Amino acid sequence: MYFDRKELTDEALVQAYRALLLPRMIEEKMLVLLRQGKISKWFSGIGQEAISVGATLALDPEEWIMPLHRNLGVFTTRDMPLYKLFRQWEGQPEGYSHGRERSFHFGSREHHICGMISHLGPQMAVAAGTALAHLLKGERRVSLAFCGDGGTSEGDFHEALNLAAVWDLPVIFVIENNGYGLSTPVNEQYRCEYLSDRAKGYGMEGVTIDGNNILTVMDTIRGVKEYCLREQKPYLVECMTFRMRGHEEASGTKYVPPALFQEWETKDPVDTFEHYLLGEGVLDRGAVDRIREGYKEYIDSELKSAAGGRYARCPGSRRVEGCIRTGAGTPRGADRPLPA
Repeated sequence: MYFDRKELTDEALVQAYRALLLPRMIEEKMLVLLRQGKISKWFSGIGQEAISVGATLALDPEEWIMPLHRNLGVFTTRDMPLYKLFRQWEGQPEGYSHGRERSFHFGSREHHICGMISHLGPQMAVAAGTALAHLLKGERRVSLAFCGDGGTSEGDFHEALNLAAVWDLPVIFVIENNGYGLSTPVNEQYRCEYLSDRAKGYGMEGVTIDGNNILTVMDTIRGVKEYCLREQKPYLVECMTFRMRGHEEASGTKYVPPALFQEWETKDPVDTFEHYLLGEGVLDRGAVDRIREGYKEYIDSELKSAAGGRYARCPGSRRVEGCIRTGAGTPRGADRPLPA
C-alpha cells in the first residue's frame, strides 16, 4: 500500500496513527467482553477504521457527522469519553441512551454526532438537513453521512442525494463498500462497476478511493470538503474496504470465501500504516509498544471507571476527561500539524 504523506509532519502522522489504533484496541477489548457475557452484542468495524478516523480528522469539530454502527472511530476521534461509551455498550442507565439499547443508536449534540437511524439510510437525509441549516445561518460548514453498500439500494439514499443535488447543499456522502450487505455480496446487489458512478445520475461529482489507506481518506475528504464549500454542491465518496468479521458477532462469517480474508488481511489499515511509519523512521518499535501499552492501560482504566465514575487520562491526550484529542478539524499544511 502506498502512503502519500504530502505536507504532513512526523507529529501529524503519529497522531493519525494514534487515532487509528485506539478504536482497534477498544474493539479487541469489546470482543473479549462479549465472550465473557459482559456485553450482549457488537457490530465490528475491524478493518474499516481508516474511513471513520480519516473522515473525522478531515472535518472541523462543529461539522455534523452521521455515523453507522461500524464507525467507532468517529466517536473516539470526536473525543467522546470512553468510560461513558462503555456505559452505553453495557446498557447502563448512565449511558447515552440511558440503558435503552446497547449499540450505536445514539449521538451527542456536544460532539456534533447524530445517532444512527436504522435501517441505515435515513441519516443521509438528516445530513442534508444539517447542511441546509448551516446555509441558512450563513455558516461555511459541510455535513457528512456514512452509508454501506447495501444501504445504497434503499430509497433514502436516492432521495437524499437527489435533494442535496437539487438544493445545492454542501454534503459529503460516504459509502463504506465492505463487500457485503448483511450476507449478500456486492455482485448480487448492483450492476454498476462503482457505486460512485451513481453520482452522475444526480448531477454531482463522485470518486472511488482506497478506504483502508488513512492518508488517502484524510486527503480526499479534505479536498472534497473544499470543493463542497467552494461550489456549494454535494459529493459522493465510495471507500473500498472489507468487513473482517460478520455483520454482527452472532452471524459468523461462513458465507465469506476464506480467500477474501487472506487478501484483505494484507491490506489491514492499522498494520499497513504502522509498517509505513516504522519504515519511514517516524516511529520505532519501542515507540509503538509504548503507545499500545499506554492505550491498553487507558482502556482498562476507563472500563473500571464506567462503574466508578472516575476519569482517566488518555495517553497523548490534551484533556483529562477520559478521551483523546486527536486533532479533528486540523487544516491542511505542515504549519498546522495534528496536535499532540
